[in-house]
Amino acid sequence: MQRSRLSPELAAWAERIRGWAEGYGLDFYEVVFELVSHDELNQVAAYGGFPTRYPHWRFGMSYERLSKGYTWGLHKIYELVINNDPTIAYLLRSNALVEQKMVMAHVFGHADFFKNNAWFRHTNRKMLDEMANHATRVRRYIEQYGLETVERFLDDCLALENLIDLHRPFIRRTAPRPEPDREPERPVVPKLRAKRYMDPYLNPPEYVEAERRRIEAELEKRRKHPAEPERDVLLFLLENAPLERWQRDVLDMVREEAYYFAPQGQTKILNEGWASYWHSTIMTRHALEDSELIDYAANHAGTMGSQPGALNPYKVGLELLR
Repeated sequence: MQRSRLSPELAAWAERIRGWAEGYGLDFYEVVFELVSHDELNQVAAYGGFPTRYPHWRFGMSYERLSKGYTWGLHKIYELVINNDPTIAYLLRSNALVEQKMVMAHVFGHADFFKNNAWFRHTNRKMLDEMANHATRVRRYIEQYGLETVERFLDDCLALENLIDLHRPFIRRTAPRPEPDREPERPVVPKLRAKRYMDPYLNPPEYVEAERRRIEAELEKRRKHPAEPERDVLLFLLENAPLERWQRDVLDMVREEAYYFAPQGQTKILNEGWASYWHSTIMTRHALEDSELIDYAANHAGTMGSQPGALNPYKVGLELLR
């Protein structure tokens, strides 16, 4: 993918918009803007916003959907922002200047939200490097075990990727179990009452041992596994499923990525509303020139537009902040 940095004009506007955003108290990591074509932006969007991911057919399917949607005029992606340190933002090269200014102001709103919202507190801020590392490891497993084997296992993992505990990064559901000081007591076997000299005859040792094993087996059947309910199904599988080492590693990657993306889904409405509020504020008070008013109004109205039966997170989020 051929990416390019901003032109001098866009770079100057980015610095001015950054200054206005910081003047309003927004706090964010360094933001790096890169210009890409619409096809390159669709590629990145298909990968979940990252330029490098492990090979899997669902990314190709997502790319086809995005590409055809753009070709047929059904939708247009203006920008993509990666929750990372530094924050990476991709701008569509074909955007007009007024669109680029609006998008850059929008990006700084996202960057502030990513850094300061509580749901993102425990996310990996170096996920760009981590995703590339995951891709390298999966490709190595493909070379070792074959594409079909690895892809089939990835299908199984991705079918379960939402079965995580969204609150696990913030709370401890079960207290750590203390190590016992001694071996657990053996179950008591009921025996017939007898005098000492008759006990070996009425309660033979082999009978007592067999009964003890039977009682232990019944207790084991009644014992819950896990002892407490586990919301994080992927963690339960990592700890208990009979997996090979490479399978456990792949499942752990899927789980790590699921925890990274989860806050974005949880905060989608407020995140977009926050970014929309700041792009509206910065554009109307600072960045907008008289000749750009109509174009900006059309773009902003298109972003906020709603259709019957559809939820627009930009519109709903902005209304929540009014």
